[in-house]
Amino acid sequence: MATIRYFRKVSGCLWLLFTILLFSSLALAQRDLGTITGTVTDQSGAAVANATVTITDVATGESSTLASSKNGDFTRPALQPGTYTVMAEAPGFRRVSQENVAVVAGGRVGVTLSLQVGGVNESIVVSAEAPLVQSESTQLGGQLDTNQVATLPLGAQRTFTYLARLTPGIVPGESGRDGATGSFSANGVRSLGQNNFLLNGVDNNVNVIDFLNGAAFVIGPPPEAIGEMQVLTSGYNAEYGRAAGGVINVNLKTGTNQIHGGLWEILQNEDLNANSWQNDSVGAPKPLFRQNQFGAAAGGPIIKNVSFRQGCITPI
Repeated sequence: MATIRYFRKVSGCLWLLFTILLFSSLALAQRDLGTITGTVTDQSGAAVANATVTITDVATGESSTLASSKNGDFTRPALQPGTYTVMAEAPGFRRVSQENVAVVAGGRVGVTLSLQVGGVNESIVVSAEAPLVQSESTQLGGQLDTNQVATLPLGAQRTFTYLARLTPGIVPGESGRDGATGSFSANGVRSLGQNNFLLNGVDNNVNVIDFLNGAAFVIGPPPEAIGEMQVLTSGYNAEYGRAAGGVINVNLKTGTNQIHGGLWEILQNEDLNANSWQNDSVGAPKPLFRQNQFGAAAGGPIIKNVSFRQGCITPI
C-alpha cells in the first residue's frame, strides 16, 4: 500500500509539473498571437447585449463563438495571424458580417458591428477591408507580409534582419561585429544586445555576444519560410521587455485548408552583376562569380479545419 501511495504521489507531482510547463509555454507564446475586439450595436448606436459573435479564420476554417457583454463589447484573444470574418447575430436583427479583418502577431484589431432590424435569416456582408487606422494599440513600427519578405532584395546572404531597416526610425547598426548579419539601431539605441528577436513568440536571442559570426539571433529562418514579420520600435507592451531597442517578431508560415507550395532559385553571376569601381578604374574585368540558392516549400491540411502543416527546405 505504501508503494501505491508513493506512486500516486509521484504521478500527481509529474502531472502538476507538466501542467505548469504547458501553461508557461502557452503564456510565452502569446506574443505571436493577435486579438479581435469590438462592439455590437443597433441602428441607433445602442449596445446589443448577448449577441452571438462568430470569428472565423478564412484560410483554415477554424472558428470560435462568444457572446457580447451587457455593454455590447466582445474580445477574442489568442488568434493566429491571418485574415478573419467576424459575424454577429441576435434575435430580431439581421445577421451582419465583416470580412477581411487582418490580424497580426501581437496586434489588436477593433471591429464595430451594427445590426439592423430584420429577420434572422437575412444577412448583411461588409466585404471592404477594415480601416487601417490602429486605434486599439500604441505600438509603432512596421509590418511585412510573406510576399514582401520573400521578394524584397536581400543580397547574397538573404538575412531577414536587413528588412527591419525599411521601418521608420531604424538605421543600420553602429557595430562592425554584427554588421554582416543585418544589425540595426531603433530610435538611436545601440544595436548590439539592445534588440529583441522572437520566433513564433519564443525568445530567439543570443544571450552572450557571438564573437564567431556576430549574430544577435539564434535561428535565422529563410525568407520563404516566413509568414509575416513585425518590427516594433516604440510603444510596445511590457510583455516584450528585455531590450531598449527594437523588437523583431517573426512568424513562420502555417498550413491551410488548401494544398499549396512553391519552388525557387536565387541566381547571381558575373553576367548580371556590375563591375566594381576599383576594377573599372584599372581596366580589370569583372571577376568570376556564381551563386545559386534554391529551395522548396509545401503546406496543407492534415485534418481539414483542425490540423495543418507547412514545411520549407532550403540549403544553408
